[in-house]
Amino acid sequence: MAVFAARRACEAAGLTALDWVAGALTALAEGRPLPPPFDDDARMWQTLATDPRVPDRTVGRAVPPERPPFRPPATPGASLPQPQEVAGAVVGPAAAVAKSPASGSAPYAGAFTIGRPDSSLRMSRPHMALPAVTGAAEADPLRAALDAVFAAVVTYGENHPALLAEVWSVCEGRHA
Repeated sequence: MAVFAARRACEAAGLTALDWVAGALTALAEGRPLPPPFDDDARMWQTLATDPRVPDRTVGRAVPPERPPFRPPATPGASLPQPQEVAGAVVGPAAAVAKSPASGSAPYAGAFTIGRPDSSLRMSRPHMALPAVTGAAEADPLRAALDAVFAAVVTYGENHPALLAEVWSVCEGRHA
């Protein structure tokens, strides 16, 4: 999945015809380490900035689908879980860092975005695609797949549903 997502991101960005990108995609497909300039982040970004063959393609942001607004529990007397209950329910690797807040302290902090992202902002597809290549090279296959698919979604931007449909199709094919 990681290699698939990296290839799709580079195709969407128009980078697959560049020898240095094609070499990296071939190395990924063959399970080899990434070649230069992908072996050094600074050199990779410098190569992208200085190669005159890099296409000037932009894309709008990938906007997630609308979700229904939060509704508190409808049952009389029902309450939301308290932070100490939530921390006790965390399992797996996250359990090592989940702890109940001290009495009287603020339990958690969060960042929120209100409203939809500005659709007039355009992002460089080539700049969004390269992290799919480096992400796909991660040693952990799950992290590689997640990083590469995320970067591919950003590269596809407003057209990300088409990519995700293709990702789902590939996953279903491998599962069968």
